[in-house]
Amino acid sequence: MQARMDTQQQRLDSLEGLLDVMAVGNPTLQRALAERRAARDEPAGSRQERQQTRTLSQLLR
Repeated sequence: MQARMDTQQQRLDSLEGLLDVMAVGNPTLQRALAERRAARDEPAGSRQERQQTRTLSQLLR
């Protein structure tokens, strides 16, 4: 069950990363993403922290 949740989180993080790339130079999309993250009470760096934690856990396996 945990592996499935990890896979789903990886997919969400990947999609969010794609949106971040698409938002470069697009202030409207940047604002929309910032508003979405604020609505989820997610600080801007939390996605990066999850990525680093996941990378470390994969290295320790």
